Amino acid sequence: MIDYKTVLVTPFSQNCRIFVNDESRECVVFDPGAKAQELYAAIKEAQLTLKAILITHMHLDHVGGVGLLSKLSECKVYGSSKEDEVIKQSLKHQALMFNLEQCDDFDNQYLEDGQVIEPMTDFKLKVLHTPGHTPGGVCYYCEAKKLLLSGDTLFNKSIGRTDFPHGNYDDIIDSIKNKLLTLPKDTTVLCGHGLNTTIENEINSNPYLV
Repeated sequence: MIDYKTVLVTPFSQNCRIFVNDESRECVVFDPGAKAQELYAAIKEAQLTLKAILITHMHLDHVGGVGLLSKLSECKVYGSSKEDEVIKQSLKHQALMFNLEQCDDFDNQYLEDGQVIEPMTDFKLKVLHTPGHTPGGVCYYCEAKKLLLSGDTLFNKSIGRTDFPHGNYDDIIDSIKNKLLTLPKDTTVLCGHGLNTTIENEINSNPYLV
């Protein structure tokens, strides 16, 4: 059985998520923006093996703990898309801008739109390139679990900000309408901040998508 828990990290209450395969005792962490030591301690205490860290986009509140967590666990780091390299290069500047701690350097494997990955046993994800909040932002769709990890692209009755450097409003609207709203309506959306939602809820009630 595969399940997940949500851990709030950073002063921006970013949703870091840990997916666990109870049978294989493997886990995957999405967007560890901070609290790397705490996350690693919890994973070790639960006697899990961290197989991969996945990134939706390169803003510091989503990747601030990636470097340390990957060093502690010696796991691979995947995501976002190569267009986010310019955002990754600005991480030190982001820390100064938002008064956040500097993050350790990390190596990552960028992903491509439509690519299917299996970061742990029986957990397949389709990569959806969704530029707008950042140029290389991605979402991860798990068809088997009817789940979408949307990062900061789609929120409950809202969308990601596009007023940061390299953001683009037209791009994010296009990404959501053509990549996300075409998913099954009963897909649960796990947002980067705030409450979960569903594709159907956003089609019916998101004021940005009318």
